[in-house]
Amino acid sequence: MNDNIYAPAMWVIEAIRTSLKGEGAADVKARLAVQNLSPGAAVDPGARRLPATRFFAECVAACMFLAHDVAAALAEIEEFLHWKQNPNYSDAVMGEGYMENYAYAEIIGPDGFFPGDDFLLGFMLLGPRRLYPDHYHPAPELYWLLTGPSDWRQDKSEFRSRAAGETIWHPPRMSHATRTGDSPLLAIWAWTRHVGVPARLVEEA
Repeated sequence: MNDNIYAPAMWVIEAIRTSLKGEGAADVKARLAVQNLSPGAAVDPGARRLPATRFFAECVAACMFLAHDVAAALAEIEEFLHWKQNPNYSDAVMGEGYMENYAYAEIIGPDGFFPGDDFLLGFMLLGPRRLYPDHYHPAPELYWLLTGPSDWRQDKSEFRSRAAGETIWHPPRMSHATRTGDSPLLAIWAWTRHVGVPARLVEEA
């Protein structure tokens, strides 16, 4: 991989490794420590933008005071990110306009800068006033919220407001949902194991 891409990819990873704290952080860091992040393992994911990426610059600016090094690294790597969506989702399933307001990108994963060994690390974008309905997956999952507030729930409990900077941990197969208010959400997320099975909506179970 061209060093112009490898260097910012490693900057993002090191900024996350240094700054990430809270529930689930130790598990993510332990899995991150055994990934092959050598230049020989690195690939160019092929830049790809989606409609939801119109929120990215706004979100990066919003998190500058929360995690300056992470925000600076994100600004540097933005042009190289490969944004995508769960192929099982559509407006018919998720609600009108959802797909124009949702995207995720991998730093480590099949469409990231490193393929990863049963581990995913990346970013999620969700536009304002959107509901990501209850869903689940075998993978243990961490979210680190870079913007906020946003509402979260687990096991169909009541939604709880969570602030920028908080981490949220979802054990395997625990259903969870996310709801945004007037501001878009940018979060770092990680799946630490069992990454081959995609998320499924609870209604589909």
